Amino acid sequence: MENQLINEPASAKPPKGLMALLVLTFINTGGAIVMGLVSLIFFQPTAESLRKSKIDMAKSISVFKEIGFNEMADLLSRLQVMSEILSHNFLASTSLNILFSMLGCFSAVLMYKRNILGFHAYIIYSFLAAGSIYFFVSPANVPTVILITNLLISLVFVLLYARHLKWLRKEA
Repeated sequence: MENQLINEPASAKPPKGLMALLVLTFINTGGAIVMGLVSLIFFQPTAESLRKSKIDMAKSISVFKEIGFNEMADLLSRLQVMSEILSHNFLASTSLNILFSMLGCFSAVLMYKRNILGFHAYIIYSFLAAGSIYFFVSPANVPTVILITNLLISLVFVLLYARHLKWLRKEA
């Protein structure tokens, strides 16, 4: 077993670009897992914190309406509805996001081990992570900019990972 590891060609090492992507993925998914667990344990929303948040958001919305920024006021009111729904489903939404982040981390491990299934799992993770909010919140209450931003970031990462498919398929 040790001889196999020593005698493998130099191309068995992941390319530097792939390693950079993997590190970024581990930071993102690992951070999401840790923050999700910390939130579950220590920062569950209380009725008082939800009430205070609602009052603060209402003040911000009224300020934007007063100065004529109706689009921003609409965005904030949709974010408030979204936040309330997610707070009421805190345990389920946070647990689901932790699960999706674990899938993303696992897919990166597979790619590091030169398994092409990691790339496919990463694509699935990207779609699930970008659309996870829709498991709890109606599309009418989710600002489109959130979905577009998440999908664009996911697309960039998938395309960057796709540049290393030859290495993952063990063709390089």
